[in-house]
Amino acid sequence: MTKRILSLLMCLLLVAGMAAVAEEAAQTDYTAGTPWMDPDILGNVTEDTPTDPKDNFALYVNKDSILSAEMPSGVPAAGPSIDAELQTFYDMVDMYKQDAPEGHDAQLAYNLYWLLMDWDSRNAVGVEPLKQLTDKVEAISSIEEMSRYLVETPSEEQIHSVWQAGGTVNFNDSSSMIFAVMPKELMLGDAGEYTQETQLGTLTREATGVFVQKMLVKLGYTEEEAAAKYQNCLDFEGMLAPAMYPDSVKKSPEYISLINNILTLDEMKALQGNVPILEVNTAMGYPEMDQYMVGEPEYIKKLNELWTDENLTLIKDCFIVHGMTSYASRLDRECYDWQQELQNTISGTSGGTLPDEMKCSGTVSSLLKWPVAQLYSETYLKQEDKERIARMVEEIRAAYHGILNEADWLTEETRAKAIEKLEAIQKNVLYPDSWEPYSCEELNFAGPQEGGTLWDAYMVIDRYGVQESVKLMEEPLDHTKWPDEAKPNTYNCFYMPNYNGIYILGAYTRPLGDISALSDEELYAKLGVTIGHEFSHAFDPTGSQFDKDGNMNLWWTEEDGTAFYEKTAKLVAFYDAIQPWEGQSYDGNIVSGEACADLAGMKVVLRIAAEKEGFDYDAFFRAYAENYMMVMTPELALQLSADTHPLNYLRINVVLQHFDEFLNLYDIHEGDGMYLAPEDRVDIW
Repeated sequence: MTKRILSLLMCLLLVAGMAAVAEEAAQTDYTAGTPWMDPDILGNVTEDTPTDPKDNFALYVNKDSILSAEMPSGVPAAGPSIDAELQTFYDMVDMYKQDAPEGHDAQLAYNLYWLLMDWDSRNAVGVEPLKQLTDKVEAISSIEEMSRYLVETPSEEQIHSVWQAGGTVNFNDSSSMIFAVMPKELMLGDAGEYTQETQLGTLTREATGVFVQKMLVKLGYTEEEAAAKYQNCLDFEGMLAPAMYPDSVKKSPEYISLINNILTLDEMKALQGNVPILEVNTAMGYPEMDQYMVGEPEYIKKLNELWTDENLTLIKDCFIVHGMTSYASRLDRECYDWQQELQNTISGTSGGTLPDEMKCSGTVSSLLKWPVAQLYSETYLKQEDKERIARMVEEIRAAYHGILNEADWLTEETRAKAIEKLEAIQKNVLYPDSWEPYSCEELNFAGPQEGGTLWDAYMVIDRYGVQESVKLMEEPLDHTKWPDEAKPNTYNCFYMPNYNGIYILGAYTRPLGDISALSDEELYAKLGVTIGHEFSHAFDPTGSQFDKDGNMNLWWTEEDGTAFYEKTAKLVAFYDAIQPWEGQSYDGNIVSGEACADLAGMKVVLRIAAEKEGFDYDAFFRAYAENYMMVMTPELALQLSADTHPLNYLRINVVLQHFDEFLNLYDIHEGDGMYLAPEDRVDIW
């Protein structure tokens, strides 16, 4: 009876803790932002909220859309980008509702989707596969046995590890791969949460605790045992966290150089000590390397110190608890629903979850990246759109020449290298020109019609992924092959510094409809600024650390570097002064790269607009603001306030107030909320 009372008390404390977090959020005045109220937060805008383009342009343009927006079930936000992402999922679902496609790779995607949707089979299998994994960990009786477990157990059958490793692009030689070792993600995400817990950290810890307890009890543990295991996991991670970079560093431009630590084989052996990192690599099939990239050496050093019999229980419980969050979505209906509830709690989502078919189509896309990408591209994307956007990319590249030539703070030596880098930027539009390099002919698993199970399919796919990673280590890196991040069915665009390439992905452009029918104003507002944004990442605080070949190489003169960082420091200070709501600070260092790119993207498009006769600036600025319209829960806003991208209303207001074309058009002067004095504006590019 005593154990039962104690465990119930723990559950009540978890629920009470989440209620306290919710109460704290409810007491926050989200309308008290500086210098603007954030119109994106649910409830901030009402019918009576006044609007004026001179004071808050984001609110002025988007008020009616904000008031009429309805959050889809299971989604903590609404807006054009949300609609576009959801449409991508709907598009992919429609692919699987047709007859089975021809072709090996397309059939893989089709089979996996229907394995995910086969709840009868999933419920019949239940949690037994996960229990087998946890039982294997529970049987470990020494740290030596734990090391053997990691070496001898195939990676796809391991419930967890406390480091992650694999091939990545060599920062110093982008034509080759290097084996990289990094810390594994923590339960609370940010290492800083273990020393100074934030409101988001509290919400994450408590909501995850409820989820983990349900999962462990279902596996046969008592509630008291489950609570103890979760606390042991957090305790062990709390020992590791001080040796890790917090998010404030990981999201800063400096992080990419901080993790570029190259060790020889002997140095790697000395660093790992008793932790069997190299032995696991060999067991997975990776060749022994002359050099290794160790992202956070202090973490590996601390892990070696803790790799002892005294800490074995903590380590085992850490593995088991992480297994709950890693594998729940692969299991039966109940486990799947619990994980969705966890995500909803952390994001503040109400009203249920996304339909199974959408969740399952997203899972297929994450596991079978290129089979899905090819099927999506061939079904929905058009060659004529690819060609039209490619021409616009070149138009924007040409305009950047003028920007670089007019940057009076650049020395001629650095200017020449910047232009050389600009010309070398690879353009990758909508989808790859050839699908041959992305074939998965060697991957095979049984579909539902053949009696296959989802768990077995996962095991095969995981094993295949390791085999493919091993192959990449043995070959020169092909920069013409799109990286996995560049799936055409992803709603995104980005620049990769170690490829020196921009990627304008198909799903990002699909919501625009018939691109040939769009006005210049709409096309440049909704796509051109984005393309300009991505180009500028080649010269932002992170991209500027890489040369035209994608190698980490200081190609700036000392004079230029000083001038550049003085300008970015001004932008950091600008964002540091912003409070999106009462008491919420903002970290300009985290958003400086994206904020810099936002300004540059707008500048280059306005440069092109100046050459277009009759260009409608009002239509352009409105379309730009409409593109970033969003409504979100306060919980999601809290998460996004720590993102590397500025909050959406800031991407509208902060960007536009830096340009005379905007200020003059709307007759904005000192004293208006959108006014920014010339001396306070940031003009990096």
